[in-house]
Amino acid sequence: MHTKFKHWGTRELHDTHWRWIVTAEVPSDTPSGKREFLTWMKDHFGEPGNRWSIRWSMLGVDIRFHEPKDYFTFTMFHSIEPEEID
Repeated sequence: MHTKFKHWGTRELHDTHWRWIVTAEVPSDTPSGKREFLTWMKDHFGEPGNRWSIRWSMLGVDIRFHEPKDYFTFTMFHSIEPEEID
């Protein structure tokens, strides 16, 4: 699976279990593409629950992270900035 996802933005959260929301573009919005992304997330970050959670969005997926390690791993090693449109 493609392992560099376009990073559309990050928001730090307060007063909630989740500490960051990362919006990333997933290469496919088909059910099989979504399952493939979920499998990739489980392989790299463990089972969803307390560590991470996702919601599908218009840009792809909103990933909620609790642990700083998971947030930094995803943003540093598995995301790229989208190309600027002229």
